[in-house]
Amino acid sequence: MPPRARFLSMMLPFSAGSPSFRHLRKGLSGSLASPPRRRLLKGTMSVLALGGCASTLLSACGGDYSDGTGPQFAPTPVANSVANFRDIGGAAPGYSTSDGAHVRRALLYRSDALTPNAADTVTLERMGFACVYDLRTPAENDSTPDITLTSANRVTLNVLGTSTPRSFAGYSASELDAAMQAQWRELVTGRTQCIAYGALLEHIAEASAPQLIVGGTGVDVAGWASALLLLIANVPLEIVVQDFLLTNAWRSTAIDSQNLTPPVQASYLQAACDALQSSYGDINRYLQSGLGLDSATVGRLRARLAV
Repeated sequence: MPPRARFLSMMLPFSAGSPSFRHLRKGLSGSLASPPRRRLLKGTMSVLALGGCASTLLSACGGDYSDGTGPQFAPTPVANSVANFRDIGGAAPGYSTSDGAHVRRALLYRSDALTPNAADTVTLERMGFACVYDLRTPAENDSTPDITLTSANRVTLNVLGTSTPRSFAGYSASELDAAMQAQWRELVTGRTQCIAYGALLEHIAEASAPQLIVGGTGVDVAGWASALLLLIANVPLEIVVQDFLLTNAWRSTAIDSQNLTPPVQASYLQAACDALQSSYGDINRYLQSGLGLDSATVGRLRARLAV
């Protein structure tokens, strides 16, 4: 069985009686943590490059798209003074899903600390955000406070559940990788983390105007939120991985003695997916038992995410 098919058993199901559901689920099984799946994660960049997808992924934060109309084809507003600011839906017309739809664009964005210059503040104000979700710790909020957008409610959700972010100062590359994998497993299994991500998804399911998710630079708490939203929309895993790795292209990342802004690695997302599989079995049970979302909320989320 192809590695990609093994992961599709984790995706949200369609209506149980639909032909798409029967076609997708027929014969799909296997473990998320299997060796073929690990090879899939390690080899996705070359596969996507050969398929012509890499340039599309790397243009996910802006560009001139003139082959369609409406928000799905509009260029992503550029806010160069805000690190890692991008449309979660990807480049026009949005990331393709495994069931032939696309992820809705101009609805959900992500960034690091929201500290734009004057020109970018005007751009962000024009976007009319309904809500800004800050997933950082109180210490991060205090040291680098977000600006207040006049149209947006601000919701603070301390995903890590600590007053300050964990310090990775002095870690070697291998020590940092192991520590980050442990942190990403905790993003999935920790009770505090489940409550925060459940609240985030409940908010997103109810709001229709643009929304922005703000995360820290140590543990990429916004990265798991973005990956989870794409998985709910049924985006193939290899695309989710590459979207996650775009963080390294859209912020200044480097391993220094403090490890304040380390590059993200596919192994972090692998660790989260393995934890999801081992703790919950599949994404539906994670959303319902782990994050406390009922089936109606999950249905609204997917309807809002995919077009």
